[in-house]
Amino acid sequence: MHSTRFFHSSRRSVRRLPTLILAAFTAMAATANLQAQNDELPFAKPGKDSAMIVGALGRPAQYIYPVEFIEIDGKNIHPREVMWLEPGEYELTVRAFITNPPGLRSGTRFRESEGHNVITVVVEAGKEYSIGVKYDNSEPTRPFNTVLYRVEDN
Repeated sequence: MHSTRFFHSSRRSVRRLPTLILAAFTAMAATANLQAQNDELPFAKPGKDSAMIVGALGRPAQYIYPVEFIEIDGKNIHPREVMWLEPGEYELTVRAFITNPPGLRSGTRFRESEGHNVITVVVEAGKEYSIGVKYDNSEPTRPFNTVLYRVEDN
């Protein structure tokens, strides 16, 4: 009886083998695709030959809120608040971090669809670029604007 249980157990494992092989190949293909995509992205090592892009700080007193970067030139990236890029022109997509914007009445539905914004920037080596989203509290129904609010030598 003990050997019969082993036989049934091993047959079950053999039936699962094609599924496991397919899952392994799918994971390998996804990893290769992600690596190929990262090779195409303009990320650079920190230093004087690259530009630092910052979305983490914001200026809440001026209604400029922090962001994280989620796309470069239409290509998804792992969300990040700071990144280093090669000099050039880029279209950056950001996700805003806005909580309790002034001028919005209690019970007013917050504009969830405004979570992604796009800005085109030209960056130079050796500079730091601060990007955020600006909320206009005089017109709460208007969408947020993604802004470049500071450029400094790095």
